[in-house]
Amino acid sequence: MGYVALARRYRPKVFGEITGQDHVTTTLRNAIVGDRVAHAYLFAGPRGVGKTTAARILAKALNCEKGLTADPCSKCASCEEITRGASLDVMEIDGASNRGIDEIRSLREGVKFSPSNGRFKVYIIDEVHMLTPEAFNALLKILEEPPKHAKFIFATTHPHKVPPTVLSRCQRFDFRSISVKEIFANLKKISEEEKIKASDEALGLIARYSTGSMRDGQVMFDQIISFTGGGVEAGDVVKVLGLIDDEVFFGLSSAIRQKDAASALKMIDKYSGDGKDIVQLIVGLIGFFRDLSVAKVTKDASLLIEGPADRLKRIMDLAAQYTTEEILYAIYTLSNTIDLMRKTGLPKIPFEAALIKLAGESSISSLDEILRRLDGLGEARPAVPVAPELPPVVKPPPAQASGVDDILSVWAGIINHVKARKISVAAYLQEGYPVSLDGRNLILGFPKELRFHKEVLESAENKALIEEALKDVVKADLKVTFTIVESIKLKGGLDRNMESSGASGRGPDATPETEPLINDALQIFGGEIALRSSPKRK
Repeated sequence: MGYVALARRYRPKVFGEITGQDHVTTTLRNAIVGDRVAHAYLFAGPRGVGKTTAARILAKALNCEKGLTADPCSKCASCEEITRGASLDVMEIDGASNRGIDEIRSLREGVKFSPSNGRFKVYIIDEVHMLTPEAFNALLKILEEPPKHAKFIFATTHPHKVPPTVLSRCQRFDFRSISVKEIFANLKKISEEEKIKASDEALGLIARYSTGSMRDGQVMFDQIISFTGGGVEAGDVVKVLGLIDDEVFFGLSSAIRQKDAASALKMIDKYSGDGKDIVQLIVGLIGFFRDLSVAKVTKDASLLIEGPADRLKRIMDLAAQYTTEEILYAIYTLSNTIDLMRKTGLPKIPFEAALIKLAGESSISSLDEILRRLDGLGEARPAVPVAPELPPVVKPPPAQASGVDDILSVWAGIINHVKARKISVAAYLQEGYPVSLDGRNLILGFPKELRFHKEVLESAENKALIEEALKDVVKADLKVTFTIVESIKLKGGLDRNMESSGASGRGPDATPETEPLINDALQIFGGEIALRSSPKRK
């Protein structure tokens, strides 16, 4: 007899061997014991979690020669035939390749006949969502008035594609993804029975990259055993499956923490030089910083971070070196970088720019630090806002009080906070800017041509919303008042009248080349500006 793959050899034969689906197996066992087996079931869930396996075990339970039982013997002729896929009373149909109305019509004709040997004829249709609308309509007629000797079990990874008329005639069971710990335990058991020396680190790595699929984990383990011919180590898993070694993530995050941009750039240069996917690396790094954030804010990180104990300890030690704001800033920066990487044909360059930014010398001020500075306490440090999403349109003048400086540093965050509650208020608010801070009274200025914006924001509801945002962001009870200003003073000591410059805060002589952000982008990407004249109004 030829070699039998691990995924087939260790396929569960009874309900008790199915991992991670107790809510399904318990219900099915009770239905069999209580003689309440439905005529149609829908098993929905990700691939490799036990849907078809559970369907076969249910078929064995219904036709076992021991009698109707929740624990089929797996030894009688009926059970063995079902296990081998040779039973005349249990038909497995691939919905992807038998999706037409002719196949379902043939099923309708065959279902009329009594079982050959067992009690029931069981039809298992895998990937049932692949059936055509006409085939579903034909199947619906069978489900409406099924013969007493017929049972239907449908399996699908996309239950939302199954028509509601079919769903309503089935008992639905949702199979969940299997946890890393459960997959690890299964692989550990297989390695012991197969007498294969596999390190816990290697098995943990396979379990993590199985993405909740027991079958995927077993198939990967089988593949790696074939490569090594015996023992399995973490390095073997990384090499065979093309995964990213955890050491890469630890190295990059340590370089960022130590402000060593050069080392970080060398790491990704070596990684890309090996022909590996940069996008996969940055996605993995985001997940790594996610683990750091969990370790930073939870008491028992083992409940939320999957992997061996030694990896968890290293993550907790590294997380202790970061502030929460620094970790979140890294996640936001890397996430925004992915969007830019997908828009360009050179994904390495945005990633390098993000690493240089994260490993820069600037520090991220916490909200507590900002509050202390608002109150005139502590040593002032330059504050860097965390990944601002909605910068104010009007460029604010130099602060006339130290407190306004601090509010300006988080002004974008305040507007975003308002935006999350009421977009229209945020749109009006971004046209103004903090003018001064008189005790606990923050004065916001608007140019005279935007008087309507000021009047809208002065309503009690909108004013309360802004004050609430200030309290949440800077942790201080501030009141706001609004005023009309004639002009703003920009850098260089030039006064430009708001009326002539418009709401953008740009003077009549301003050009795209004088905008710092645009100028930087031109230098980095070697671009040029193509100006288009505005269409004349009629």
